[in-house]
Amino acid sequence: MAQPDPYLSHWADHAAARTIAAHPEAELYTVAAGITPSGVVHVGNFREIITVDLVARALRDRLGEQGKKVRFIYSWDDFDVFRKVPKGMPQQDMLTDNLRRSIADVPDPYGELDSYASNNIAALERSIEPLGIDCEFIRQSKRYRAGAYAEGIRKALQNTAAIKAILDQYRREPLPESWLPIAGFDPETGRDDLSFTWDPEENEGWTVRYRVESTGREGAFDLREGGDVKLLWRIDWPMRWAEEQVMFEPGGKDHSSEGGSYDTAKQIVDQVYGGWAPAYVAYDFVSIKGMGGKISSSSGNVVTVETCLRVYEPKMLRWLFAAYRPNTEFAISFDLDVLKLYEDYDRAVRLAHEALDGGRKDKKRTVARRTLDLADPAGERIEAGTTPPFQPSFRPLSVILQIYDGDIDRARSHYEATGELNTERERALFDQRARCVWNWIEDHAPESFRYRIRREPIRRSLEGEAKVALERLVTALKANPSASEAELIPVMKTLFEGLELGPKQFFPVVYDLILDREKGPKLTSLMTVMGIERAIGLLEGGL
Repeated sequence: MAQPDPYLSHWADHAAARTIAAHPEAELYTVAAGITPSGVVHVGNFREIITVDLVARALRDRLGEQGKKVRFIYSWDDFDVFRKVPKGMPQQDMLTDNLRRSIADVPDPYGELDSYASNNIAALERSIEPLGIDCEFIRQSKRYRAGAYAEGIRKALQNTAAIKAILDQYRREPLPESWLPIAGFDPETGRDDLSFTWDPEENEGWTVRYRVESTGREGAFDLREGGDVKLLWRIDWPMRWAEEQVMFEPGGKDHSSEGGSYDTAKQIVDQVYGGWAPAYVAYDFVSIKGMGGKISSSSGNVVTVETCLRVYEPKMLRWLFAAYRPNTEFAISFDLDVLKLYEDYDRAVRLAHEALDGGRKDKKRTVARRTLDLADPAGERIEAGTTPPFQPSFRPLSVILQIYDGDIDRARSHYEATGELNTERERALFDQRARCVWNWIEDHAPESFRYRIRREPIRRSLEGEAKVALERLVTALKANPSASEAELIPVMKTLFEGLELGPKQFFPVVYDLILDREKGPKLTSLMTVMGIERAIGLLEGGL
């Protein structure tokens, strides 16, 4: 019996293996995800997208040589009801006036696109472009209104009793006798204040009659013509499993509890649609450190993928999700933990590039390599035993960038001069990281971490030993204005000879003259990177 490939050992590989085992003869493997765009689509929602993308990639890795295909569909459930106006959205009164309508029919409060749903959808689709996610987006409002699910709706209506029995297993009170598995919107007002009746003999079951509760007006839909009638969520999900022949789809832990929507959907797809339940993984919530709790669009305090990509490189953002099993909750940070996360990521990159030697560390090397390969937006793979392209660590790069006031070109030139940046790929990676570092400094870094070099000298009336030490420093710098950091280090040690004053008392003076603060990066690094001539001009303000 063939031994499993140790490289294909990621959790996404295990999910892919289960999916293939359930459908060994399939030529097309369909994986799916989806969300209701009822507010800003945030990075917590992104967990479902990236979970499916990772499994889709794992499937392609296993199936590619067999000529089989993988289709990733992402459903925008924009035919759902607009129930609550999120905080922070513009035109709150207008949005409030449009409650109880389909999200697809609510006007765009920004006045840019044809609807509120379209704006939220466009923002997410635009933001994930750098992440290399290959998926087919489906607007469910368009599918329903085109009559694409007419047969699925009629089949649900024909099996109303069976669906009620499934749902009633998990309800305290049984559904009312008049209950039907459908919802819809009044064609005149767009509101969802409708009640329905259905006669299986009328028009062969294609006609659904409705009554507007608020006015008593009556009308009818012909399911084959589409329009404003849809299935309720718990029936809609399994119907689309059968319609699209979905073989893998994850769900949030709120859908995964006993008697939850996945439990009932499994029974409905089998008993009503004669289909199968897809292979499934439950995923936990993603939180933002310092915000606490589940991210909620309705609260208005959300973090989007676009926001994350200002601080995290695309491959690193994918790696953060790929490195955790879906059922593990984790937090995304924007505070000083960003430095640690980048250190962890860089360590994983180094580990993944190490050659396999048959030792105990090989498993960790393989796991790191597979995780990073799945995380790469372009799908490029790391070859074990190769040297990773140079990327400066986050912390020292943040120092260099602040010395150069965020000028990425000058910072790049600094690393080129040191001989660390040599290839076009390394330069591209450098620019990407430098942008993220500078965005973090500008948007999120604590005040104690930020600094700017003074543009003009400031006068300080120093006396005593502090003035003596400063005179010695300025004299030494003038004597060797092109000194390297290595040459400056012994000079710094001579500043205090014969003085009671020490670095602890003197260095805050230097930082004040250069940075307008008492602390900063290593002084020898600071002065050599900013340029000794520039440092001299500022230090002379204390003489």
